[in-house]
Amino acid sequence: MLRDIVAFQVVVGAGPGGRPRGWSFSTLGNWESNHARRGKTDEDPRPAQPGGRRSAHERDPMSCRSRQGRVACEARTRSSAAGRGRPMAAEMPSRPRGIGPVMLTDYEAGRRNRRAIDAVLLGVMALLTGLAATIANSAPNQDQAVGQALVTILGWAPSMWRAAVLCALALAAVVLVVITVRGRWALLRDVALALVALAGTGSVVGRIVGPDWLAVDNDLWSRWGFPEYRLAAAIAIVTVVGPELVRPVRALFALLVVAAGVGQLALAAALPSDVLGAVALGLGAGALVRLVFGSAAGVPPSADVRDSMLDVGVELDDLRPVAPQEMGSAVYAGYDREGHAVRVRVLGRDAQDTQRFARRWRLLAYRDPRRSAPIGRLEQVEHEALAILMAAKAGVRVPEVVIAALGRGGDAAVVTRQADVDPLELVSPSEVRDATLVELWRQVARMHAAGISHGRLNASRVILDHEGQPVIVGLAAATLGAPQPALDIDVAELLVSSTVLVGPHRALSAAVRGSGVDTVKGSLPFLQRAALTPHTREFARSHEVALEELRTSAAEAAGTVPVEIAPMTRIRPRNLLLTAAIAVSAYLLIAQLADIGFTTIGDYVRTAQPVWLLTGLVLATLGFVPQAISLRGAVATPLPLLPCVVFESALKFVNLTVPGAAGTLAATVRFVQRLGGTAAEAVASGAVSNVAGKLVKILLALLMLPFVRDGLGNLHLHVGTPDSKLVSAILTAIVFSGLVIWLVPAVNTKIIPPLREGFAALRVVLRDRRKRLELFGGKLAGELTFALCLGAVCHAYGVGLSIAELLAINVAASVLAAFIPVPGGVGAAEATLTALLIAFGVDDSTAFAIAISQRLCTHYLPPIWGAFSLRWLRKRGFV
Repeated sequence: MLRDIVAFQVVVGAGPGGRPRGWSFSTLGNWESNHARRGKTDEDPRPAQPGGRRSAHERDPMSCRSRQGRVACEARTRSSAAGRGRPMAAEMPSRPRGIGPVMLTDYEAGRRNRRAIDAVLLGVMALLTGLAATIANSAPNQDQAVGQALVTILGWAPSMWRAAVLCALALAAVVLVVITVRGRWALLRDVALALVALAGTGSVVGRIVGPDWLAVDNDLWSRWGFPEYRLAAAIAIVTVVGPELVRPVRALFALLVVAAGVGQLALAAALPSDVLGAVALGLGAGALVRLVFGSAAGVPPSADVRDSMLDVGVELDDLRPVAPQEMGSAVYAGYDREGHAVRVRVLGRDAQDTQRFARRWRLLAYRDPRRSAPIGRLEQVEHEALAILMAAKAGVRVPEVVIAALGRGGDAAVVTRQADVDPLELVSPSEVRDATLVELWRQVARMHAAGISHGRLNASRVILDHEGQPVIVGLAAATLGAPQPALDIDVAELLVSSTVLVGPHRALSAAVRGSGVDTVKGSLPFLQRAALTPHTREFARSHEVALEELRTSAAEAAGTVPVEIAPMTRIRPRNLLLTAAIAVSAYLLIAQLADIGFTTIGDYVRTAQPVWLLTGLVLATLGFVPQAISLRGAVATPLPLLPCVVFESALKFVNLTVPGAAGTLAATVRFVQRLGGTAAEAVASGAVSNVAGKLVKILLALLMLPFVRDGLGNLHLHVGTPDSKLVSAILTAIVFSGLVIWLVPAVNTKIIPPLREGFAALRVVLRDRRKRLELFGGKLAGELTFALCLGAVCHAYGVGLSIAELLAINVAASVLAAFIPVPGGVGAAEATLTALLIAFGVDDSTAFAIAISQRLCTHYLPPIWGAFSLRWLRKRGFV
């Protein structure tokens, strides 16, 4: 832990009276101000404020004129800004008067940022919308009963509730007027788009639940329907506009919206499902707009940041947000008291959740190196400061740390002295000298020798100082004691980025001269689009960098041979026609054997409840996530989760057209190779995943056996004995193949090394506790998800089965269908699923209808978006 291993002191310049302004980092992990500890001194006879800290005016009588919301350092700015050509405080434009400034914060260019938490909020609200629609459609009587109970409990003050509703709607209207009067057109656009998204989504969901597309009425106090648009519109507005409102107005708006929601229930103007749908759709529409266009959430005003830093003894001037902002934090540029350019990275309370989700998202989706530091605000900035200081100690040219501390309101900030200049990737190639690139690679070699990986080392994280020397910046994602793959990814990132900048020849030459041949050789598996971070990948794509040629040139420069990527066989139309023919034949045969007419089956399907079928389809789609987690656990090379989820979706399309495991194995080998793994590792992962899946199914079968004895007693299976001649032939073929591999040198050299590599990868997986948890946990979660999917489909037909019965049916059906080698288990899975449902008391026609619907959710509809997933993977170089 950072707080347990290090103690150091950073001196950032002389304070008043000639004393050093220093900040010590103790073993408790806290940055402490020397000023906060000194109290009265002989050098300064003036009395200190409580706690030993003097006000900004006491530290320098000419420094600060006011603390009323912002700091105007007129005298200091006049003396220091004049030489730098920056505007003095007296020349700053005054804030306009009127109702606008009372409600809205001042506009600042760059105060917009996309937040990962908005993506999470959007997903949660989508699920909540589905839940509300399910309640409104499937349980209307219970919904009305709960609503009537709430009217009985809360309906004692109708006038108060009407006032709350009117005030919420009036405040929303006033906010829209103020936005228009102030000319905040981007914010007005966001509100309009949120309301359009609300109306469109609400119309579709409302039509599924009720008879109207747009459930609105001219009576303000009547029940409009699902969703409750009055409340949803207010929620959407406050979600979009909230970050731009001053804190008191934002708190009042949120309070009124909550009161309006309760008032709608108390006045019988909405049912609980209507209010739940309004909350979900309003927050979802607002989150969608904020995710697309960004918002000021998590980016506090510059004046607040100045005041916060002044509280801890750091005086800043000309502070302004940097555009574009980084996801998960707020970045500002300005100057300190001595006139040095500084960069401030702030993690506020709003940004903490964003940073947490952003880091976890990047860790899962983009394979960012795992960080050893905690994820609290203070710990994050301390980690960044420590990484910078450790890199500087190793001789790496990095910014100078000024302070890392908690400021006003619990905001954490790290301030570094860093020139406000364009990064290296925006510099003209003709201005980048070879000596500069060689020196950059030497800096990287020093950083890696100290065990520090940057995490996002590309030309956007390098600047040139006033002497033209490279400075490595942006170490927020740095890892101390990094594993070798993280260091190799750093090299690959910078090599691709510098290739875009100056071309492959100059980039490779500088890398070899600055870091050595072994460094370039280690990066070869990661010189692929799939192994790069999104920024570098998009940077290379936009500049048409041929990574295949770069990998070949890098291999030649390193004196080795590049690894050959497994080819991807295209799926032809005849494969799809063959699969369709098999499906039609299988359904005709099953219908004849079961003596069930398709007319009867169609009648049963039409009686199914669409909401439960949609729930089953959503659960089947969510099943890709645990499958992707299991794939990550089966492969020794770290794999990003997002491409793995998309890959599992693409496998649905592949498995529908290629029989058995051949298509899955070929696609997995290519996918793992694209992400820096080896073919042997990918093949071994297939065996590991298969064994783990069977072990989980056996465990579930044993656990569920006591609960499903009655159902299994009605199932009659006749299993024949295997032919002895066939068994002997198989054993003979295995022994003969082993002898050929062992005795023939040409075959031995091709087979044995990959086998050893595969077993080595297998040992890595089995020894890693996290890998084991991902492997077996993903398999178990997948079985539970598909069992719940089957349960939702059964509920659509009015059939209720216990979770134990659902698990037993799902496991048994998948095991039995696997013995029949047809593409995607077409026909075999339906037959086994139907037989198992009949054994558990479901009538023939309903069982077959459930089997067809279940297979539609899990196998026949997913290939539709599986084809798009495969195209997405190809476009981004993952297959």
